[in-house]
Amino acid sequence: MNNTWKSSTTALALLFISAFAIPAVAQTSDALIDKLVQKGILTVKEAEELRVESAKSSAKTFASQMGSADWVNKLKFGGDFRGRYDGVFQDDSNTGAGSATQDRDRFRYRVRYGITAEMTDHFEVGLRLGSGEIGSAAPSLGGSPFSANTTLNNDGSRKFIFVDLAYAKWKPDDWFSAQLGKMSSDFWFTDAVLDPDYNPEGAQEKISIALNKQNKIGFSAGQFVIAENFSGTGSGSANQDVYLFVGQADWTAKWSDHLSSRLGVGAYAFANQDSVSTNLETFLNQNGTSAAGATAPHFNPIIARGEVTYTFDSGPLFDGPFPVTLGAEYANNPGASSFGSGSEAWNLGLALGDAKKKGNWQLTYNYKHIGTAAVWHGLNDDDFGVNAKGGTGVAGHQIVASYRVANPLTMNLRVMRTEQINTPAGVSSQQTRLFFDLLWAF
Repeated sequence: MNNTWKSSTTALALLFISAFAIPAVAQTSDALIDKLVQKGILTVKEAEELRVESAKSSAKTFASQMGSADWVNKLKFGGDFRGRYDGVFQDDSNTGAGSATQDRDRFRYRVRYGITAEMTDHFEVGLRLGSGEIGSAAPSLGGSPFSANTTLNNDGSRKFIFVDLAYAKWKPDDWFSAQLGKMSSDFWFTDAVLDPDYNPEGAQEKISIALNKQNKIGFSAGQFVIAENFSGTGSGSANQDVYLFVGQADWTAKWSDHLSSRLGVGAYAFANQDSVSTNLETFLNQNGTSAAGATAPHFNPIIARGEVTYTFDSGPLFDGPFPVTLGAEYANNPGASSFGSGSEAWNLGLALGDAKKKGNWQLTYNYKHIGTAAVWHGLNDDDFGVNAKGGTGVAGHQIVASYRVANPLTMNLRVMRTEQINTPAGVSSQQTRLFFDLLWAF
């Protein structure tokens, strides 16, 4: 069989796949390619090249059918739905001003769905919509920056949908990307510093350099808009916009087939922190020290994080290699040194397994101590706290158990036992919070 005949056959195969390989029949295309390899018509390398071309052609065909522009290579749709029981149980010993004494039960949901368009010249644009609630303290500011949860309430009333992500990204090569808009965070911090559901607004840049097969270094930078202040007749802070500048460097190492590690050092600082408004702080509704006004401590913490993972060949009731990860994070805010221990935070954790595959599980434990001014409570976890609020000025234990029930479905149980730290005389505030989640991804 000469090369000309093989090239013609390859072209005919590609034409066939292009005509019929829309997403619903992708498996048929793979089966055809496999058959051509088995009969010796295609080499393995040619088959892989054909798969890539087939995927591109299939995506082009689908995008064309959707009425998209010619420069759109791929459209991706997806999202998730989560049902949650949220129980907050206050200790009977809670006393003093501001200390909650009443328990609370809520049933909540979160739904997110979006589209990503991958285009020529290495561009990507994404949009994701999500559920959520309008803040009761300052409704004009919109939905919570920490959560897309919606409480089942008010006699089946209609619920709100918000813009959860809206961004444009440019990634000319694997080592560099830049994006702007409302986007997912590129930073490797734990939830003691940055809530994983916090989607910053502004710009981000990321550089990732592979030193060799075992070592990779990364650099991330972010320029986030916190508040756009304008008053037609005001002056000074009334017309000073508030920005947050974030930077982080990290090193990932793979020491062997079983052992790997990651280290990161980062920091953030405000521009015009004095112009953070009390309205914004009220809207955030978090425990801890306010950043508003000239008398607030400066928030410019330095954060260090490290993890070591050892992967065993197997684990109990677990399919495949079994990872065990030990991690720690420490933050110190020199701008709040006068707060003593309130300027420090640490998070120590252990994770066993992962729930990425059907039938597998993960169990994690964390102890967190978050000083009242160690980090700004406008960024960190809104669930781990006291008085049914997250933020800072809190310490305690957290256990999370996850099980992948089915490919689309994961079950999670999260228990937090927390207490307020640096409390005034006569005040005691402790609580237990429980989440039970069912999460479907699609």
